[in-house]
Amino acid sequence: MVARILLGAALLSLAAPAYAESWDFVLVNKTGKSIKTIETSAAGQAAWTAEQLDEDVENGPVRPGVSHTVHFDKTGCALDVRLTFSDGSQGVFTNFNVCDYAFGEFAFKGEQPVVKGS
Repeated sequence: MVARILLGAALLSLAAPAYAESWDFVLVNKTGKSIKTIETSAAGQAAWTAEQLDEDVENGPVRPGVSHTVHFDKTGCALDVRLTFSDGSQGVFTNFNVCDYAFGEFAFKGEQPVVKGS
């Protein structure tokens, strides 16, 4: 009888869904452009997921020089961030370490997207 209970408990634990951890970081927009959408992916995976928007907050474009809190499901420490700008262009900022940095300054160095953590 005890063996059946333990077996049942083990099977139930396998059937339980795995939930991602909800995290956030502060994006500092130093791109010189207004950001229309923000998407994240585990680094190198290109499995883009839109940021999780707060329902009680008005979410408009993130203007240059403005900070914005990005909510996402953590899939690992290294994160790629894809920004779509109001002019329709995009930039992919790679390998932002969300475990080490709570703030990221997103900018362009020439045409190259760069992110600096702090």
